[in-house]
Amino acid sequence: MATENLYLIELHNEKERFYKIGTTVHRYCRFYQIMKFGYNAKITYMLMGLDFYEALEYEKFLQSLFDPYQPKIKFGGHTECFVDIDIDDYKKLVCELQPTEIIENLEISWR
Repeated sequence: MATENLYLIELHNEKERFYKIGTTVHRYCRFYQIMKFGYNAKITYMLMGLDFYEALEYEKFLQSLFDPYQPKIKFGGHTECFVDIDIDDYKKLVCELQPTEIIENLEISWR
């Protein structure tokens, strides 16, 4: 069965800072694509190995809870961005999910 990763990443550059909520089948590939636009990225909280459909449902649910943010630079997924997300509250929202692995507070670099 296909698995999916549900992530909350923090993106920033010298002009702005915001979060993106999304899903991906890859561990880091998706973030490198965004970083090409000049953003630094940190995995704030990523649940790995989730059921594909459950992850997609949770992604839409979580995105509906926060006020959207429009980044100054457009990239694939720019409509899934938000500010003012309380990380502890976010973790409570996803606590019922059963990931195979959790990644927290991981700066992503090109190397």
